[in-house]
Amino acid sequence: MYSNFIVTNFVYGTGPYLRTTELALAVNDELEKVGKKRLGIIVPLVYGEKQKRIMLEEFSHYSEEIFLCEDLGLILNKIFYGDNTYEEALKLWVNNFKNINLEVEKLFKGKLEIEDLMGNKFSINGSDIVMELSRSGRVIYGVKASYGVTFGNISEILKNTLQVSLEKIAVDREIVKEAIPLAEELESKYRFICLAVPGTTSYFNDRLVRDKESFVPPTIRKPFLNKDNIDEGIYVTITGIPGLERLYKEAKELGLKIYSNDTETVLGSERKLPDVISNPRIKLQFARAGWGSIWLSQLSGTPFVAPKFDPLDDPEIYFNNLCIEKLGLGVIYKGQALADVLKEGELLKDRIKALNVSLEAKFGTLDGNTYSAKIIVDDFVNIT
Repeated sequence: MYSNFIVTNFVYGTGPYLRTTELALAVNDELEKVGKKRLGIIVPLVYGEKQKRIMLEEFSHYSEEIFLCEDLGLILNKIFYGDNTYEEALKLWVNNFKNINLEVEKLFKGKLEIEDLMGNKFSINGSDIVMELSRSGRVIYGVKASYGVTFGNISEILKNTLQVSLEKIAVDREIVKEAIPLAEELESKYRFICLAVPGTTSYFNDRLVRDKESFVPPTIRKPFLNKDNIDEGIYVTITGIPGLERLYKEAKELGLKIYSNDTETVLGSERKLPDVISNPRIKLQFARAGWGSIWLSQLSGTPFVAPKFDPLDDPEIYFNNLCIEKLGLGVIYKGQALADVLKEGELLKDRIKALNVSLEAKFGTLDGNTYSAKIIVDDFVNIT
């Protein structure tokens, strides 16, 4: 059993808890390289059995190193989307920010019940948590060695929302104004922030670099080339994308198979894990414009297609859609014929390849997790 632990902090959705876990594993690899012991990794269990299944699929080789904490997950779940709209979730966050932080503080002062990915249960002291890794988290954990590694700062996204019309982003601006200082307070708790490139604000030409901010490559595991013998098709990553029935029909008419991580939502699809996206026979990935999905397409060379922004959705997605259009990272699906979408995607391949080459020249790698982990471990060793 581990004597000390990393705890992850993340925003809602599947990608954030996977990405923070990947980063924590990269931190452990770097700790080993400098002669330090690996740390247990605590991940809040927000999404019950579904999260357990996904975590085991993704991290089966680390089943005794990663631990799930249901009590912490229940606290985070109080301010996450769930069945709420973005505006309702934002109100919950604003109204409960102080109390949620106190709940976490109380939890960390006592015992935490955790279980590994095989279901073995343990009890640890909150004081055994020595590092926090946050991906746009919404809660202050109060851990001394706290690091933000993200695609965009919440406070910046909220401030930029104020400059956009209500018609485009339908969220109460008074709530946004109340949320900004909370985001700024949260971000001030990090020792520094690793900001991935490309990210939500990468297309802002006049953006000022903030104090304690370091640019890093995409913080996602670089995909291995999948060489499975599969039928040509498209991959649909489900994070709540309605209204794609016409797209599915046209895919079948073009002789393309549909693969997905959620066959219950995408009826008629064949279940495959997202690593199949790197397979040359996958013609495009269709997903909501979250950075985990965007980077996966970018690094695998598979064209990325996102639905047009729903004004009731998270404003981050509005800016992400603008970013992928302006930087040429993907195509926005607005009802055009699938054949035209495929052509647009093919035209972007050379541009994306050039971007990856320039990023690798700048950072020496496209592995943002390892790049960030080195920065984090260097600081952590100096303060412990």
